[in-house]
Amino acid sequence: MPHAAPFPNAEPGTNSAQASSLASRVAALEATTGIILRDGAARDASLVSDVEAGLAALPPAMRRPPGGRLEFVLHPESAPLGLGDGSKALPDWSEHREQFHLYRYAPTTERRATLRLSRLSDAETEHLWRRRAVVHAVMQRWDDAKGWSQRRQWRRLDGWILPFERPLTWKESASITYAGAFSRARGQVSASLDLITFAEELFIPAESLRPDALPVDDQVRCQELSKARALTEFLAEAQLGTLSARGDCPAFDAWAEADALSHLEVLLIAATGRQPQSLFGHLLLRPVWREGAVVQGPSFERVVQLVALTGLESKGLGYLVKGMTGGYSTVFLTGTLGDISHESLELEQRTIRRFRLNLTPGESQRMLERIWELERRGYLGYYFFTDNCAAALLFLLNGALEDGRHVRAPGTLWVLPTATLDTLAKTDVVDANGRAVSLLEHLPDAFESTGDRARRALTEQERLLTRLATLLPPHALAPLRDVHRHLQSSEPDVRRAGYGGMTHAVTTALASAPSPARAEARDALHAWVAQAVRVERAAVDQAEAEVLAIDRERLLDLDLRREGRASDGALDRQRLFEREDSVQRKLAVLDRTAVLQQALASATKRPPTPDELKALVRAGRTEAAFAAATDAQGALNDGPLADVDPRAFLASDHQRKTEAEATWARGALRESGAARTVVSAGMDFPNTGAARPVVSLRTSAMNEALGDARLHGFQSSSELRVLDGELSVEPRWGVPRILGSRLTLVGYRTLLPELPQQRRSVSDSLGWGAEAGMVSDSERALPFRALVQAEALGVVAASERFDTFLAVGLGARATMDWGQLQSVPAVGPRLSLSHRTGLPGPGGSALRLEAAYAPAWHAGAVSGFTHEANATLQVEWYLGRIAHWSVLLTPRAQVQWEGRLASWPGHGSGRASLPEGWARRRLALGVELR
Repeated sequence: MPHAAPFPNAEPGTNSAQASSLASRVAALEATTGIILRDGAARDASLVSDVEAGLAALPPAMRRPPGGRLEFVLHPESAPLGLGDGSKALPDWSEHREQFHLYRYAPTTERRATLRLSRLSDAETEHLWRRRAVVHAVMQRWDDAKGWSQRRQWRRLDGWILPFERPLTWKESASITYAGAFSRARGQVSASLDLITFAEELFIPAESLRPDALPVDDQVRCQELSKARALTEFLAEAQLGTLSARGDCPAFDAWAEADALSHLEVLLIAATGRQPQSLFGHLLLRPVWREGAVVQGPSFERVVQLVALTGLESKGLGYLVKGMTGGYSTVFLTGTLGDISHESLELEQRTIRRFRLNLTPGESQRMLERIWELERRGYLGYYFFTDNCAAALLFLLNGALEDGRHVRAPGTLWVLPTATLDTLAKTDVVDANGRAVSLLEHLPDAFESTGDRARRALTEQERLLTRLATLLPPHALAPLRDVHRHLQSSEPDVRRAGYGGMTHAVTTALASAPSPARAEARDALHAWVAQAVRVERAAVDQAEAEVLAIDRERLLDLDLRREGRASDGALDRQRLFEREDSVQRKLAVLDRTAVLQQALASATKRPPTPDELKALVRAGRTEAAFAAATDAQGALNDGPLADVDPRAFLASDHQRKTEAEATWARGALRESGAARTVVSAGMDFPNTGAARPVVSLRTSAMNEALGDARLHGFQSSSELRVLDGELSVEPRWGVPRILGSRLTLVGYRTLLPELPQQRRSVSDSLGWGAEAGMVSDSERALPFRALVQAEALGVVAASERFDTFLAVGLGARATMDWGQLQSVPAVGPRLSLSHRTGLPGPGGSALRLEAAYAPAWHAGAVSGFTHEANATLQVEWYLGRIAHWSVLLTPRAQVQWEGRLASWPGHGSGRASLPEGWARRRLALGVELR
């Protein structure tokens, strides 16, 4: 970057020759640049020199600003930095920006403004701010004329939002909330002042006054890479000059390894299928480098986390409220894949799906620069629904896209991670070969959680036992099956005993194998042992997570929360990243789990409760069972299974995993279940009267049903519906007649049981569901209803990925019916049946049956039991993609009945009486475009 010439050391002259020289310099400034100095400003030789030096730091074509005369007015009053603050008392501009006001220099307490100036003397600092004032005035004029700060290319870097651009945004504001992201506090007022104050620092850096003022890595050219690039592009586009290349930045260049970068990936930490709090998923960013001369293990690969910085605060009501109201900050943390694997794949047992970003080489370079900058200064307000990990990813990505491209958020009031993947996938880009491709591309090689790997291992163990049954005599296989039964126990001591007999069972089986089949039997036995240890690994990981949760509660109950407040953690982190030498001397602990474990190790904790003690004892026994498993595996691999190539086993297992994932991906819908709209037309067949046409509109903020296979969605074993509503009307001349409506506020179901080794109670063997919503029907005596229901779900049969299943449910339901003059509460049991059969073809086509029966006891003036039954048979037929749209047809038949059951006539009667009440039958065909 251009540096100003050193300022003169001579004091202002007093003789006539010096005065004449000063006057000629002032006149030359006015003649060549249009900058006017009058009165005290014209007599201050030091100020004149600083004006000349400030202009010299700018490209020659910029030294005469547009907009006509520009007068510098020097006031006798003092002001911090010698600059105005925009107030009436200390204005910076007047006369429609014809006059720029300067004041006597005074030091400031503003941390960011002085952060990089500590090595300058007081005199040097004063001259620096005088020169920056000149750059400020000139750049403001240029920005007014060119509108640089209003361009998306600039505004996206700090996330500047215009008034009313987003709900509840009344004035221009930046998404980044950290003062350290701006050159000084004045830059936080508007995008224009952000640009102007940055230009001050870029053109007049501290090293322009003293070359050794800053280490090279702390200089603005090595810290504000994106802003410097944007300003450089503005000047080049306007033909106002070029700025010198940034030069070497050792810390950034060593971190970025730009020449070795292969690509960048978006990672989706998927839901477990058992924990609803994980349903919405979490997004990460992963730069992938080509392997160099120094081999780096996978655990040390870097991953960028986009997370709320919550410290060690307890996850109670206050935690939830702060998460929804901006009480935390979203930060960009560069951690390692090993940290993520420990937290997500092992403790939380959540598989991570991978998606490649198809970026140009220039965009990839900019992404590295943005990551570097945002890790240091990127603090965004965190709001669970709108400003979360997905919004942070878009913020990072939009700051790097070229040619004016921009990816919009998938919603205004709700930005879902899965919906963000939809948006990225629908954005077309041009690859190196000139082909139009999707910005986001699924990679069928997920990072598999230990829980999902254990489920796959259990299936593989059964397959291996079936295979061994064809290779071994029955008496040789019997001990192995006995061990296998022990390993399915939920009691860790029983499993530990099973591992104790594993070596003998495997050795006996191998010794009994016929010679021609011995090598095949050895490979199968080796694989069976390895899969058994994988299952046990999932159990010990879950036990570790339980211990961590218990220790956290024991810590928090001692009221040590103040030591782990989110605000304190943010402040410490900001101070750490202010200077690169501090970062290099101290490796920041960025993994939240590691922070927690470090705190727990040194903290005094309360004694565990009886239930906690029971869980801790069980965890210790689980760890002992895992140790027995690895001991048995080690003894066998060093003994009778030593001839098996373990690398070949791992390669074969990985190939089967990726092939299965690729097959699933080819048959899955790409889109998530966010923001769905279905239009249906059909016929109603009411209990009385003629058939009538019906048109329905169904919209959903989120609707992913059991069995849905979606690349960007949740587990197919889970169902989530949020703000899922349907309005049905009878079309006719004039105003259509409203027949009824249904709104599910939130509904969740899961069919996935815990692994046999991890079950603690009967509920762990079952799925479950819950729902809250409202319905209305114009033909019911009390047309309006609010309901809450919950159920336990038992899986009768299911495929591995739940694309086909049969499940029955037993639960309870509470309702409140009301009309104009009456309200009636009711409660009762609920029985349900759910069935899905996957149909051939892509897109998850299926036949689905949902049925329920719910007797209810009504309170009020007319009490007693009523009965309700309903059933829906629906075909989900995916037709394929037309341009950018996916087309789904949903023909369905519905039957609904409500009333009182009449008594049976008795054994002599030839028929039973019909039940009282009303019924409705509906046939409809729905069309959905995605």
